[in-house]
Amino acid sequence: MMRKRSGSKGFTLIELLVVIAIIAILAAILFPVFARARENARKSTCQSNLKQMATAAMQYVQDYDETLMRHNIYLGDSTYSGWVWLLQPYVKNIDVFTCPSKPTAKWNGSATTYSGFGYGYFGINNVANGGPSLSARSLAAISAPSDVVMFGDSPSNLWYVIDWDDIATDDNGYASEARHSEGANFAFVDGHVKWVKDGKYASRTGAHVPVDQAPTPSMWKVQ
Repeated sequence: MMRKRSGSKGFTLIELLVVIAIIAILAAILFPVFARARENARKSTCQSNLKQMATAAMQYVQDYDETLMRHNIYLGDSTYSGWVWLLQPYVKNIDVFTCPSKPTAKWNGSATTYSGFGYGYFGINNVANGGPSLSARSLAAISAPSDVVMFGDSPSNLWYVIDWDDIATDDNGYASEARHSEGANFAFVDGHVKWVKDGKYASRTGAHVPVDQAPTPSMWKVQ
């Protein structure tokens, strides 16, 4: 007499719940790791962008009598062209002006569009907010280029900053933006790029202070 073979035994409900719980635990562990890795990659790309922008600025300096570009230039008929337009001939791809952590803030390539992108040119050549004229600032006039911020992460409509305290926040919306691991990337005049933790790069005092009169100008030092 042949014995009847029993079918394969399926998972019990408890076993299925255990498997689901293990998957959930692994997901909870791995997802933040993947998220950090993705953000670190974006942070690295952002730093590369800023490095290319700083290099482009130095090439501009060589072509324009050792003078850094103004934050904008007047074209006539109430039309202005921004600093990004002045830099674009020196970069291979205008995507360097787009931070990967702020993809919606993208420059459209127009000469007359000087806002709406995610990097700021921090006021080396600006006359705003009642500060001293820093127009057409020569490279030699900057006493400590390794301490002076030139470019950095910013909100989508930022294009320049004049006051040392504005680098953290400003009532006009001209400010930096800590979007990389609770900090922001900055390029300095000497060409080096650095991530700085939020809260370590000046704080709002409530009054406009020209960059060369900052009480603690550790990141500005403009003579």
